[in-house]
Amino acid sequence: MAQAQAKRKPPQSAARGKATSKGKAEPASRSTKQKDAPPPPERDPRLTPGRRRAIYGVIFVALGIFAFLCVFSPSIVGPVGRGVRTGLAWLLGVGRFAVPFVFIAAAVMAFVGVAKPEARLGLMAVGAVLICVALLALFHLSRPVDSMFKTDELYGGGGLIGAVVAWPLSKTIGKVGAYIFAFAALFTGIVLAFEEQILAGWRRMRNEAAAVKVPALASVGDGAVAVQTADPPRPKTSGEARVYPHKPTAPVPVQEETDGQLAIAVTRPKIGKYKLPPSSILNRSHNKAFSKQTNDERKSAIEKTLHSMDVDARVTKVSVGPTVSLFEVEVGTGEKVKRVTELEQDIAYALGSPDIRIYSPIPGRQAIGIEVPNQVRDSVLLGDIIDSLGPVAPHNLLTMAVGKDMSGDPVVLDLAQLPHLLLAGSTGAGKSCCINCLVSCLLMRCRPDQLKLIMIDPKYVEFTWYDGMPHLLCSVINEPEPAAKALLWAVREMDRRYRVLQKQKVVHIDEYNAVAEQDKELDPLPKIVIVIDELGDLMIVARREVESSISRLTAKARAVGIHLIIATQRPSVDVITGVIKNNITARIAFQVASHADSRTILASKGAEKLLGKGDMLLDPGNIPQPARVQGALIQQKEIEFLTGYIREQSYESKTSIDLENVVSEVKAGFTDRDALLDEAAEYVVFAGEASASMLQTHLRVGYARARRIIVELSQLGMVGPHEGSKSRKVLITPEEFEDWKQRQKQ
Repeated sequence: MAQAQAKRKPPQSAARGKATSKGKAEPASRSTKQKDAPPPPERDPRLTPGRRRAIYGVIFVALGIFAFLCVFSPSIVGPVGRGVRTGLAWLLGVGRFAVPFVFIAAAVMAFVGVAKPEARLGLMAVGAVLICVALLALFHLSRPVDSMFKTDELYGGGGLIGAVVAWPLSKTIGKVGAYIFAFAALFTGIVLAFEEQILAGWRRMRNEAAAVKVPALASVGDGAVAVQTADPPRPKTSGEARVYPHKPTAPVPVQEETDGQLAIAVTRPKIGKYKLPPSSILNRSHNKAFSKQTNDERKSAIEKTLHSMDVDARVTKVSVGPTVSLFEVEVGTGEKVKRVTELEQDIAYALGSPDIRIYSPIPGRQAIGIEVPNQVRDSVLLGDIIDSLGPVAPHNLLTMAVGKDMSGDPVVLDLAQLPHLLLAGSTGAGKSCCINCLVSCLLMRCRPDQLKLIMIDPKYVEFTWYDGMPHLLCSVINEPEPAAKALLWAVREMDRRYRVLQKQKVVHIDEYNAVAEQDKELDPLPKIVIVIDELGDLMIVARREVESSISRLTAKARAVGIHLIIATQRPSVDVITGVIKNNITARIAFQVASHADSRTILASKGAEKLLGKGDMLLDPGNIPQPARVQGALIQQKEIEFLTGYIREQSYESKTSIDLENVVSEVKAGFTDRDALLDEAAEYVVFAGEASASMLQTHLRVGYARARRIIVELSQLGMVGPHEGSKSRKVLITPEEFEDWKQRQKQ
């Protein structure tokens, strides 16, 4: 009999229980667990809060229209309308004319959802009733005391409600006392109903008045000049800016020793005629109203999905960002975290969003993070966060605004501490826009004698606005050969600067510039930032020289003030090599096609779930988990205004480089190559593999010459390294090969 009952058990319970054979201890524990388990969640009602508000709004609109017709045109609504008009006139008097507008206001509040969940609705209702009664009493106090309850007086005064309040007050304390207490009741109702709104408006007016009295300080060179600015109101951020790797601090000034030894203290640079661009030339965005009800519904859906899978977990906190919202989930004692992370597809189905991202744990907290895209994305403009960089000082010249995190706080990078940055992602994910934001921040904070730029743009069109700027050491570079020469010049400049620092017995460029401030015979050294928009194109043409120069710069150039910002849309191991990844620890990953590309950039998955349009994962190298950031946006007109402001000052830059005098092996490699190299390259690219025996058969040459051609193709980055007896892999596509051929013809 017991066996038959065991067979008739539902398969669901058998699947949920753990099959063990350790005596009778398991049934007792299972029954205890069932008693302690929370009751199953109720089914999601069909009448959602949004539908309920819509129904209330429609009802209030209908009541408002009907009341309007009853009060102002009762003949068209029949005997019921005339009866309603008589009743309202008898009860409210002249207050009947406000009844339709009260219903319409209630309908607007129902549709828009003005009422906040934390509002004290009880006090608001009591205050509104007190206001109405006080107004009706004030209307009726103007009537004679002896005829207050006559029909004509009721219709033209405050109605029966006003008469019930006004008549006893007038009889006991007179009309003057009645007016005093009626006004007191009116003001009491206003305070009860609208206290928070009144205080908030008063604080806003006081802050605006204080802002008008205090002039804004615009940083011009080194002096702070008081100027009146008419910037639009800036969106309020939820907290202080997050600075990666850590917030730069000013060095402690060292006084000069008594024996005449020179003190090393970073002081402010010399004041010149150059003026830094003001932040007012950048546009500001307006905060978009985010529906809290949407996140409440998502929170409920996540909890119901977890409970339906018998997972003891709950959502403890919701952080709303410009692009995604972070739901923090805490699991119960004894519950496995893996059970939550494995339910990614079920949670995505419940939320109706396939692009959710789950990771555990959230750094610094015992919680699981679930990132869900917002239905409406807030635009983050560079002007919204440029002020979070703080005032310009020698120790924070290279701070750059990146965007906003999931809490709405500005995110700032200090390039001097990183000290190099790698950006990678697919086409159209926001890399070029991010680079423009970073470069614009540097131009708005550094004078030409403090910062020099080398900009390499193989795409020809990304850096056209910056050509001719006084900050540039040379014109914007578009060809691979001068790009390789510029990187080689940077390596030699790095070695020269190290010799200069060694002569002055200092270890950092900031210390050297402090010495140069005191010694007029020494020239200060400006910071140098090299910006490469597309590394993959350079690796195809001049792989050996480019990789060698980048490796040396990223390994040694930090102390002498040379920094690199590199971007690529080919996140593959042949472009982002192991040597480059080891030396560039700060990386930004934009949207990519697969988790393999994400692992190439960040050594972890997650970038394949990004939404594009500036959505990024930031890994500055000193945090355990990459941070989700919505990148800032700068428009083309803003870049034109910024560069135009700088050009109008006609600042003469005395520092420039001549790449013609830099000896490079790139040109020699082009002239000394084999005559059959082009034909061999075309053959292996379309064949998909390369080997010396293939070229022997196709080109009808000997093994030694075919082997040399394979080596030349490897140096150009077209084929991969030697893999024993296997054929070499082809690293470029036919389209990229056609582009390479066109460049060779030019």
